[in-house]
Amino acid sequence: MRKPVAALGAGLTLLTTIAAAPLARAQEPERAAAPASSLQPPALSEASVAPAPPVPSPGAVLAQIGPVQVTGEQVLRPLLEGYGLNILLNVAQLQMAREGVARSNLTVTAADIAAERERTIENMFKDSNEKQLDKLRAAQDRRMNEEAERIRAELRKDNEQAFEQFLQNQHISRAEFDVVTETNAYLRKLAEPAVAGKITEENLQQAFGALYGETVRCRHIQVPNLQEIQEAKRRLAAGQPFGKVAQDMSRNPSTGAVGGQVPAFSLQTQGYPQNFKDAAFALKEGEVSDVVQAEGSYHLILLEKRIPPKVVKFDDVKQSIRKDLEERAVQATMKQLRNQLSDQAVQGMVINDPMLKQQWDRMLAKRQAEIKDKDEIRRQLQRERERATTQPAPTGSDLAPSR
Repeated sequence: MRKPVAALGAGLTLLTTIAAAPLARAQEPERAAAPASSLQPPALSEASVAPAPPVPSPGAVLAQIGPVQVTGEQVLRPLLEGYGLNILLNVAQLQMAREGVARSNLTVTAADIAAERERTIENMFKDSNEKQLDKLRAAQDRRMNEEAERIRAELRKDNEQAFEQFLQNQHISRAEFDVVTETNAYLRKLAEPAVAGKITEENLQQAFGALYGETVRCRHIQVPNLQEIQEAKRRLAAGQPFGKVAQDMSRNPSTGAVGGQVPAFSLQTQGYPQNFKDAAFALKEGEVSDVVQAEGSYHLILLEKRIPPKVVKFDDVKQSIRKDLEERAVQATMKQLRNQLSDQAVQGMVINDPMLKQQWDRMLAKRQAEIKDKDEIRRQLQRERERATTQPAPTGSDLAPSR
């Protein structure tokens, strides 16, 4: 099965968002917590929402086997116990997003929701589709519309097959996925006006450099203290493969499991500390860096390959770069809005069902414990940094790069 970029990109559930503590707040004035009544769907026009099948009443007979009847209530209780809180939080987030769209006098159509679904699936498998996407961009830049549409159709077919496998393997129902993508469609409707016209010529030039300039492919080992970085250096000096040491020791949850492999990046690529990028570009192929301190962690970097710049004219790809930057800006704003909704749920949700309330209370208690654990980790890192500054600086032989 092709590997998805991430489980639905921005996270499948509000439960996941809340439990990821601490929640990031959007840089906007704080709003009062939403009252329970705000979780009711607003009166939107019929064209703004896709039609849903009727929901049977709890007392309705859903199935019969001879004289035996299975009612909605009998099915509902185990469903609530097993999945109720997760679904409740997803639906609450959707209803709050709907309310925000209605309050802004905007409309979300069934076509908007379908487009969001397709966009989400495309993003899930973006890495495994890299070659096909390069062909698609080339066809678009050359205005070869028929060829571009043929590639799109092929990508849609491949993505649908991979998507079905993903749902089965992750035990995610299509109903859960549909709630999340519908919520994202409403958040997108709110986000797009906020970022319209914000992409500058300077942004385009920087992105061009990141996409088409020289890039490097690296591995790294990331640890929280000097003691562990020295142990990593000792193992490398003893001849152990860099990827094996990274897999055993690196604390980075994304790259450690894959031997420290980092996607190729340029000096202009966003999301990497500048001194990390500078250290990587200063290396020769096969060389390991000195210790690099970045954002509270210590790194060793192995440069595996330098990738020369692509021969591409800026004007030929300017519009496709603009579209990509606009989409990134929209996604970032959607994330801020989603965090606001998460905060509102934490602060203002009143759960009346005893079973769901018990699950909710347990989840909040777990979230608070995780916040305390992360605060303690940050304090420990600060203490270690302070101790490091009072110790003698390592000698050149201590930090000499391993080969």
